[in-house]
Amino acid sequence: MANITILPSRFYPSAEDFVDDFLKTLTPSIIDRSHFIDWHSIENKLKEFTEALEFYKELAYRLKDGADFIKELADNCLAHDDPLILIKCAFELLGHTDNSFVTLQDDIDILKLAREIANGNENTAFYFARTLRDLGFKKLLLREDIEDIFLGVQIGLETHRRKNLGGTIFQTMIKKLINEIINHLKVYGYDVDYKEEVTINYGEGLRKKLDFIILSRGTPRFGIEVNFYTVPGSKPTEIKRSYRNILEGLSKQGIDLIWITDGKGYTQMKKSLKDAYSLLPNIYNLKQVEAYLLADIKAIFDNEKQ
Repeated sequence: MANITILPSRFYPSAEDFVDDFLKTLTPSIIDRSHFIDWHSIENKLKEFTEALEFYKELAYRLKDGADFIKELADNCLAHDDPLILIKCAFELLGHTDNSFVTLQDDIDILKLAREIANGNENTAFYFARTLRDLGFKKLLLREDIEDIFLGVQIGLETHRRKNLGGTIFQTMIKKLINEIINHLKVYGYDVDYKEEVTINYGEGLRKKLDFIILSRGTPRFGIEVNFYTVPGSKPTEIKRSYRNILEGLSKQGIDLIWITDGKGYTQMKKSLKDAYSLLPNIYNLKQVEAYLLADIKAIFDNEKQ
């Protein structure tokens, strides 16, 4: 283990005891039911693509009457004033929201593709139509209600939004708790403060970006990283593999690292969490931060005054 200060509540008889306590006080998720699906954004997306969805419904009617998929789609895209909305709608219906599209055969810049079609490039229009054909887009057009398909895709895409949302909410909650800790210590005369997103040089050409740092008398004393995992993630393995030098480098500058993390994903990362604790013992979940972090930091500062 690197030569770091272990905060008082982070002393456990064994790494197994730490893991048991961590899991007992785990917060599985921090996303409220009311935020589980962003219906407002989905409704706005439906409004945004209303014209394009109508276009594809009309295209479906023509296909049922025997029109050729590739020629009909290419010609209609070339005739449209704004083919970008049609192109983006098609990819959204296929669950793809990025402005680039890559397969073994393709490396498409969607914005460039739309500009070329808007400028009358027939080869690009037919290329787009063939791409959709090969992706099976026609199967969607021949379903009963393409708007319902679009709605279902948007609900499915909410999974990705929630991954980012959970991390953002957790970061905000931890910031609020750190602010409360700092304000409490200031009331009792401690010369402390904190900063967000600070990069620390810990060796020649080596840097570490920290979500927060706590300063004592203007000098960084604790670095804090924050992560939330509703599904298993790589951070515990990363700590085991590559954090020894980081911890030692920060320690030489008088900075101890605290990792605040939580989430249901840890029910499937017990071994990795145990290994991480063996290297970085200052690990807290949300409930442990609320219960212990203020007293832990105060105890360290009091000890250093002596």
